[in-house]
Parts: sequence; structure tokens; C-alpha cells
Amino acid sequence: MEKINLNEIPNKPGIYIFKDDYDEPIYVGKAKNLRKRVPSYFNKNTSWKTKRLTSEAKSISFVVSQNEANALLAEYSFIQEFKPKYNIQFKDDKSYPYVTITNEEWPRAFVSRNINHQNVNFGPFPFIGAAKRSLDHLINIFPVRTCTKNTFERHQKLNKPCLLYEIDKCSGPCVDLVSKDEYQNLLINLREFYKGNSDTYINEKIKEMKTLSKNQEYEEANKVKITLSHLENARVSQTLMTSNDKNVDVIGIDIGRFDVVLSCLLIRNGRIVGEVKNNFEPMDVQDYENYLPKIIINLFEKNMPSNEILVSHEFPLSETIQKELEKKWDKKITLTNPKRGWKKDLLNTAIDDAKELRRVADLKRRSDLEFRSLSLEQLQHKLNLKKIPYRIEAYDISNLGDKFRVGSMVVMEDGISKPSMYRKFHIKSFKGQDDFRSMEEVIFRRVKRLINNHEKDQSFRRYPDLILIDGGKGQLSKAKSVIDHFKLDIDVIGIAKKEEELFSPNKKSSIVLNSNSEALFILQNIRDEAHRFAIQENRRLRLKDLDIESIFEIKGVAKSSIDMLLEKYKTLNKLSSASYKELSSLIDEKQATKVYQYFNK
Repeated sequence: MEKINLNEIPNKPGIYIFKDDYDEPIYVGKAKNLRKRVPSYFNKNTSWKTKRLTSEAKSISFVVSQNEANALLAEYSFIQEFKPKYNIQFKDDKSYPYVTITNEEWPRAFVSRNINHQNVNFGPFPFIGAAKRSLDHLINIFPVRTCTKNTFERHQKLNKPCLLYEIDKCSGPCVDLVSKDEYQNLLINLREFYKGNSDTYINEKIKEMKTLSKNQEYEEANKVKITLSHLENARVSQTLMTSNDKNVDVIGIDIGRFDVVLSCLLIRNGRIVGEVKNNFEPMDVQDYENYLPKIIINLFEKNMPSNEILVSHEFPLSETIQKELEKKWDKKITLTNPKRGWKKDLLNTAIDDAKELRRVADLKRRSDLEFRSLSLEQLQHKLNLKKIPYRIEAYDISNLGDKFRVGSMVVMEDGISKPSMYRKFHIKSFKGQDDFRSMEEVIFRRVKRLINNHEKDQSFRRYPDLILIDGGKGQLSKAKSVIDHFKLDIDVIGIAKKEEELFSPNKKSSIVLNSNSEALFILQNIRDEAHRFAIQENRRLRLKDLDIESIFEIKGVAKSSIDMLLEKYKTLNKLSSASYKELSSLIDEKQATKVYQYFNK
């Protein structure tokens, strides 16, 4: 793109949008003054990334805002909607897990990633396993209900408690086996533990255990000892960071040559309960005043912040971010950049952590990048490809007879799987079972999306360097015919499962790579992933077609066994994912085999 005429640029705050040949946004930025900001992209001493952007961009448009704060919010919304490829692509992470206690007549405790302000939420936890283990240990001491509303009401009608009551992990409120006062007392103790007020309870239990031992009541003393063990195990692995019980989120960033590393410490009651770590590659790493606000907005998009957020770098729009977070989470929030005291010490800890993350990431990136590049170059050489296959798309077909016919597309870029780029296809153009025609349809639909100038899907818009077909010459031939029909210059290779033979449309005989070859490993890896993804969607369709009553019709499996499995797994989806080992631990091996085979045909 040629340097733009200054007079064409508004002399106001707003956002600027670089667009490609197809008029699709490839980069969005915001500026306090558009006329001063935009020309900087065309300077001679810009980074290689900026040069690449301006060479690919064919036009630029502007949206004027009243002020810089409004421009920031408009920029963030635009990036979230269109995901321009040169902008920081925030991971679509799940929010952090919390232990939730509902606001019901008989409150329920469970682990959830969704915050409902009508409930009481404790956390966040660093990962879901920590939250589940913590709650599981505490339920042994404070046996409040963990079941869903449907399960609770079902047992109310049956007037019979579930298995959890039998193993002392529920007090049986569904059938009035506990009074409301007793139940409330259990909830109070559970809440106090998650508030960090567990020391008093633990000390009381230690005294009780000593008294019982002194009185030679060893059996009762051992029960208290088990309780103490559960309490200690329930404490998430935490590091004491402050001598007070403050709740703060501490954001430290370390700016490198090409990217930015973020470390956010989540501190509750003076202890680290979790940490968010991320790498970003902004257009200009030194322009943190521009990208840091977006990082903070995204960080707390799904995760509720504490009332105070400490940030290692000052930036002019902190007040705007503060108001946005207060509006979203309906509570008072402050953003500060402390210069001294214990808060500054916390910031230094987060910054040091970010620096260490950078050191390790740089070493790993250097070695991994070199290794992956060599493997991809080897792949190009061995298969005589037109270019190094930086983007590989693999396709597979899965069906059950003439039903649930599914095609999968999985993606690998720079030798790394990209699950966010995976796509699935339901076969529509014909009836019956025909893997060749199915593959032809999938590749046809994929290519149609590729050549569509108005395609919005980021994965479908990208041009593959290599298409890998899971199958032999038949499937390969169908895929190649589609590529030739649209006159596309894309290499297509087939891989057969039995001998790991590779087939090229240009060669009569198969290609066999060394079994220890990294090139073969890459192809096997993405082929297996395509197979897994296709089967996963096939199973989802089969389960959708089933109803809960159908599993009671499995021959040779007792109704009581099915009841026990449903009590454990709650849904058909979870039950279908259970391993044979898990099933056989609940019911006898013969019945477990039948159930496992039913879901894994």
C-alpha cells in the first residue's frame, strides 16, 4: 500500500482499519489523533511486522470518535467481532473456575465457570481440578448437597436419598434428614473456609483430637484426624504473599523485542490462589499505552476482578478501563500503579515472574521454532511440495452406516495444532454411505468458502499450503479433482492407515517415509487429530439421537446398574465418555463391557 495523503486522514480521535484485497479488515488500531498516528506506519524504520502489514494492506478506512476513550472501546469491539489477523488475538479461554453456593431453599455447592451474582462465588481457582478437589474434601466435613435441581426433585418424589448420602457426602436435605438450622450451620462453616477463616475451626479440631486421645477415645480421635486431613487437602496450593488479608489482582508485564509477557497474580486473603500467564505479539511492543488497556479489558471479560487491580505500567486510559469494569461487574474497582510499600513489592513479584516466563519462553521458542522449521522443510523435500507447508489442513470422514455422516477439517500452522481453526461438515448432498463422495463434498464446500471474497470465517479464509487426506488413492483422487476444478495451486497428499503409505497425485507408486522421520510424525499427528475430531462429532450426533430411556434397553444390563451409572455421570454425554475401567469399577465387568460397546460402536 502506498503512503496515504495526509489530507485524507481525519485530524480527530478514532480508529483506523487496514483492509486487504477482499476489503476484509487485517488490522485495527486506535489513535488520539488519527492524522498524527497513521503516517507512522509508513516510516522507513518500522518493524518487519509493520512492513508486512502495509505491504498486504490495499486500503485504509477511518471511524471518528468523540474522544480517545470511546476510540479504545470501539477498537476492542471491532477486534472481538472481526478478529483481524495482525491484531493481538486473545485466546478464547474459558473463565476461571469458582466454587458456587446457590441461593435456594436448600443451597447447593458446586464448581462452575459462570458467575451468577445471585449466588455466592468463591475463587477464582488456578484450574478446575483444584476447585473440584477442594470441594470434594470439604463435602466430607460439611455435607451440603451438590446435586442438580432435577436430581434433587427426583429424590424428593422417590422419598429416598441418593448414593452420596450413603457414603456421607450429603446430609440428605431432599428427604428432610437434616434440619434447616443444621444445614445452615454446615453452609456457614463451608463459606467461612472459603473466606479464608479456617484457622479457628482447624485449631478447635486439633484441641478436640488431643482431648479425645488423652481420654483414650482413639476411634473418635482418628475421625477428627481424618477431618483435619480433609481440611488441609482442601487448602489450594497457595503462597502467602502479604501479612494482611487483602484481595488484589496484580498485573506485571515484561516487554521484549517482539512480544509482551503478562503475569497476573490473583491474590485472595493475602494468598496467591491463581495466576494468569499470557504471551502477546502486538504490532509495536513499545506502544504499551495502546495495547495494555485491551489486555486488561480482555483479562476480566469473563473473570470477576477484585476491588483493586495493581498494574506495573501507567497508561492514560486507566480511568476509562476502571469505569468499564465497574459497569460490567457492578462494584467499585480501582486501578493503581503503586510506587512503594507492600503493593509495590507485589508488583515487583509479578514483573519478576513475567521476566522468568520470558526467559523460558525465549529458549523454548528458539529451539522449537528451529526444530519445527526443519521438520516442515523436510516434509517439503520428501514429498516434493511446491512450498514449505506452514499451514496443513487434514480431512477425515466418519459415519455409522448411512447415518451420522461427518467430515472433519483440522489445522496445523507452523507445526502446531490450532483447535480454534478446526471445522466440521455434515454430509448433505446424497444419501447412503460413500466415503469417496463424502470426501469430495467436504473438499468442495471447503474450497467454496476459500474463494468466497466475502467469507467471514477466519479459518476458511486462510489458504492451505498442503491438504492431507486420511485415505488412499480413491479419496485422494476425489479431493484432487475438486482442487483442479477450481484451478487452485494447492498440494494434496493421501495417507493410508495400514502401512502409513503416502500417495501423491503425481506419482504412481506410494511414498514411504522413514518410521523415525519427523516429517512422518507431523503427518501422523494431524491425521490422528482429524480422525479423533470426526469421531467426536459422530458420537455427538449419535448421542443427540438417543434418549435417556434407550440405555435401559441394553441387553444383559440390569436396570439397577444403569441407575447407578446415571447417578454417577448424570448425563448421557458424560456416561458415553467413561472408560471401560471407570465403568467396571461401578458395575460388574460383563455389564461394563456391554455398556462400553454400546457407546463405542
